[in-house]
Amino acid sequence: MEQRTGGVQSVKRALEILEFLSRSGGDLGVSEIGEATDLAVGTVHRLLGTLTARGYVRRDERTRRYDLGFKALMMAIAARERIGPLALPFLEELVQVSQETVNLAMLEGNTAVYIEQAFPPTRVLRIFTEPGNRVPLHSCGTGKILLAYQSPRLVGFVIDRTGLPQQTVSTITDPSQLKTELEKVRKDGYAIDFEEQEVGVRCLAAPIFGPDGEVFAAMSISGPASRLKKGRLDELVPNIKRVSAAFAEAFGSS
Repeated sequence: MEQRTGGVQSVKRALEILEFLSRSGGDLGVSEIGEATDLAVGTVHRLLGTLTARGYVRRDERTRRYDLGFKALMMAIAARERIGPLALPFLEELVQVSQETVNLAMLEGNTAVYIEQAFPPTRVLRIFTEPGNRVPLHSCGTGKILLAYQSPRLVGFVIDRTGLPQQTVSTITDPSQLKTELEKVRKDGYAIDFEEQEVGVRCLAAPIFGPDGEVFAAMSISGPASRLKKGRLDELVPNIKRVSAAFAEAFGSS
């Protein structure tokens, strides 16, 4: 029993390290990883040795810092390729309701990466965010969602690492203000980007929770500020929550 418990604990700790590397953008030292994951430096060092030997983590021999390895990156790419087609029917359902562009994004390092999109064919003015594009977490709706449900330590790490660059005059660049915004996102269950990433574009986003209860993606509705006024955004909140929850349920049972 002790051996089995120890084995499970080792797997859990190794996964925590991989998850942190994937969310932080990598290029981290042993002490930084230990502090972020609440693991002893010795434990982190041993686990990193095993993960590096297996190809899931890469060690820079010059800097002695760590990043995701080839195998972990291949798994991430495979996951994105599979999740996009699964999400498409749900994105299209939300397009029918909103008559605006709908996106699916996931966390990758310090950015939100868009992996699937659906848009209304009848709209002359549409918002295009090509799958594969990356945007800062603090300045877009999907990014706020993906960041809001992370641990305070990871949020602080992202803030320190990125510096919260200003994208428009509306971008939140103050760490305290961003943390307050993220608290509101968790309370409300949705996020709004009021022209914070691109002038003239507004976005409403909601979380998609995995079977483990953690956020693994975000769904968003994007459109011109002239169409997505506050009243319209309020009307769409129940719809995006309903569709994102339906996808989470379907994904968990697939």
